[in-house]
Amino acid sequence: MGDFGVVQSSFIAPDGPLATLIKGHKTQKGQNKSSSTFYRNLEEVLDVKRASDNFYSTLPTDSTSVDFCSGDVMSMGGSAQHREEFLAELGKHPQFALGTTSSRLMDGNYKYIEQAESEIAAFHGAEVGLFVGSGFEANLAIWSTIPKQGDVILYDALVHASTHDGIRQSLAMDRVAFPHSDVDAFRDTLRDILETRPLVRQGKRCVLVAVESIYSMDGDICPLQELVDAAQEVFQDHEGSVQFVVDEAHSVGFIGPEGKGLVCELGLESEIAVVMHSFGKAIGASGGA
Repeated sequence: MGDFGVVQSSFIAPDGPLATLIKGHKTQKGQNKSSSTFYRNLEEVLDVKRASDNFYSTLPTDSTSVDFCSGDVMSMGGSAQHREEFLAELGKHPQFALGTTSSRLMDGNYKYIEQAESEIAAFHGAEVGLFVGSGFEANLAIWSTIPKQGDVILYDALVHASTHDGIRQSLAMDRVAFPHSDVDAFRDTLRDILETRPLVRQGKRCVLVAVESIYSMDGDICPLQELVDAAQEVFQDHEGSVQFVVDEAHSVGFIGPEGKGLVCELGLESEIAVVMHSFGKAIGASGGA
């Protein structure tokens, strides 16, 4: 406790990082009269956010503080061995392009990426994989492209903001939330959907379920097996009409055999349509698949 107290004192000292951060959150009204209209307007908008305690900014760097919010739960991001392995792999492929050079649809695609996607897909028991810039981007891509008009998106109330953003861009306008990890409510909602959506009942459209294996804010684990069982029970006469999309951003590298994630831990590879993996958490890298 003594060491922690010193850390806290250092962080909140009058000239410490937290004090600097708080000072930046105070309104700047009247201090930018000589600025141009463009900058005054920006400051006015920022002052509204500062005054409402809705102003977000990056935390200052402070090596004396203890980090309780990092996604680097396995400490791989700062691992010397991880860095050595990365540089060794890079050294094996001297022609590897460090930049994207172009869209993959043009000349930004090359064999190494395709091989890595295949290896990662096989590792997780999936048919095929696709790299994207981040887990956030992956969820946007999944939900803005896969659902079609007439499909129903059924999502856990606590799914990540990236999933919500992707759903908002979806062609599927029928979107239903169920209480967080509530299997009974999930089952009842599925029954209601089956009864009230003729296209789903006729097998012409699907129910796409959005869940996370480990929820990013509360850190609790999804009752995935129970949800899958409930879906199979309700839709036993409509096989394939309910499909799951599982966000494994906070479980890959952390749960399951060799860190493959919750889907693999439960042996549900053949039951889950799409799995999203982010490399920016336990893997200690960047990007997503």
